[in-house]
Formats: sequence, structure tokens, C-alpha cells
Amino acid sequence: MRVRLLGTGNAFHEDGRGSQCILLDTSPGAATLVDIGPTAPMAMGRWDVDPARVDQVFFTHLHGDHTAGWPFLVLDLTFRSRRTRPVELWGPPGLRNTLEGLTRLCYQGILDRPPFEVVYHEIDVAEADGCAAAAFRFDVLPMVHHETSVAYRFHVGGTTVAVSGDTGWCDNLERLSHGTDLLLVECTTVARQPHSHVSLEELRQGVGRLASERIVLVHLTDAVAEDLARDPLPRVVAGHDGLVVDL
Repeated sequence: MRVRLLGTGNAFHEDGRGSQCILLDTSPGAATLVDIGPTAPMAMGRWDVDPARVDQVFFTHLHGDHTAGWPFLVLDLTFRSRRTRPVELWGPPGLRNTLEGLTRLCYQGILDRPPFEVVYHEIDVAEADGCAAAAFRFDVLPMVHHETSVAYRFHVGGTTVAVSGDTGWCDNLERLSHGTDLLLVECTTVARQPHSHVSLEELRQGVGRLASERIVLVHLTDAVAEDLARDPLPRVVAGHDGLVVDL
């Protein structure tokens, strides 16, 4: 499986990083996105990703920096890709109301006569193993950030990739890492902060409890990447927009 980071930044797009969007090449000719922040459609053009390949989108939570690119993907699929086959969306309760509301606010009427079906799968913010998607299976674990926050562990062939979404350090983050070939974990700041995000300080203290073979940091700033470069951690690299990880 190939993983491409289309956006690795936080809600403020600090240091010119795009909002979070992760592309998983899960089967020949098809792709899955995890989150689609407002800069994601631009990033798809920059990195030569055909939106028509996207068959599924998973959302880690319903904050705008992880969802607000959806209306523009709909626009592209409707008028440029001329899509007719369905798109499946997975995420926490409220997913449909949130995304349809965003789309109608941006482009009134575009959903009145859609050329393709959008299939919504709203999942509980609760632990679940072995859920079935089109071409793979996945697990769900609640995270500590927002009432809608979940993490995913994707099993594609013999490869397992986990995506934390936004979260503070918690037991479920450590559990998420078990048995994974790659863990994509948010690391928003260098020093610990009084908000529900992971810091590099906490990662340095707890990395031994993360069981993944490889760890890539997302939802970060250049300050986090520079601190990690000065004092590296085994198995850990700082992500950047456009980074490709082959598994």
C-alpha cells in the first residue's frame, strides 16, 4: 500500500502546511482519503491525484479543518470528473448533516439533482473491530479531542495503517498502535499544552509505548519537525506535505 500525505498542518495552516488529508492507495485504480480539510482539493491538483479515483472518505471528527474540503471535492466530481458511481463516507454521528450543510452553504442546489450517490456510514464513537469497507477492513477507537473524535486502523492485504486524527495522549492512542506497520499520529506542539493535542514532549516520554513499526507525525508545525531533527527519535519522522510512504 502507498500512503501520501496531502496535508500535514493544523487548523491555522502554519508554515504553509495544508490542512489534514491522507491518501491511501487501497486497491488498483481506487483511493481512500482520511479527512479532507479545506486545502485538500488544491493539494490533489498539486500532487497529481485524480479526484475520480477517490471511492471512500473517512473522517476522524467533524471540525472544519478536517471536513471543509468536501464541498469542493463534490464540485470537482460533479462538473469535471462527471462521476456516476457512488462515493462512500465514514465518520461519527452528525456526518451527513455536517457535510450536506457545508455543501449547500457553498453551492446552493448542487445536491438537489446529484449525478452520483453519496453513501453515508455514521459509526458510533466507540471501540469496534473488523468493520467492513469496500476493499478492506478497519477498526475504530475513540480519541480524546472532541465528542466526535475517532481513530482508524486500516487492514489492507497484509498491511496495517493507523490514523489517530486529533487527540490528546491517551490509552487508546497506545492501543491504536498495536500491530501496525505505520502509525500516523498528530503532534501539534513541541511543549505540552493544556488542550487535547499530542505534543513532542509527550511523544518523547511515551514513544516506547507506541508499538508501530514506523511513526509519522502529522498535524504539526515546522517547529516540531525542527526539534525532532535536532534530537531524533527512533522509528519517528516528521511528515510534510507530499510525503509518500510505501509499505
